[in-house]
Amino acid sequence: MGNQLTEMAPNTSFLPTFQSVHVVVIGLDSAGKTSLLYRMKLREFVKTIPTKGFNMEKIKITRTSENQGVPVLILANKQDLPGALSEAEVEKLLTLHELCSSTLHHAQGCSALDGQGLQPGLEKLYEMILKRKKMQRHSKRKR
Repeated sequence: MGNQLTEMAPNTSFLPTFQSVHVVVIGLDSAGKTSLLYRMKLREFVKTIPTKGFNMEKIKITRTSENQGVPVLILANKQDLPGALSEAEVEKLLTLHELCSSTLHHAQGCSALDGQGLQPGLEKLYEMILKRKKMQRHSKRKR
């Protein structure tokens, strides 16, 4: 699912009002992607039904040079459930350490049910986006 973060979460005070940020949400079936999107948009939990095929936009995700260095936020949803994996366990299982050294990444535990952890995760994503832009400007100056 792709959308502008500023449209999905209009009450995100950490985003400048003039800036548009695009995000891609990918996850396993029943991981809570739609619930998280509703939590951001409506600021409340909405019981959902499986949305397979409903919220999908055509997104081509490849390992190309244009995607290298794109910040990655992993939202470890369902932290309200017993036995949920910690952020460190999720990072290890997804082998995030194998990402390109220029790829900024962060794993954040959250819960679409109560919203816990979602705001800090989005703020970290925004910080990573700003840091990437700064790194890109710096590398262009070196050339």
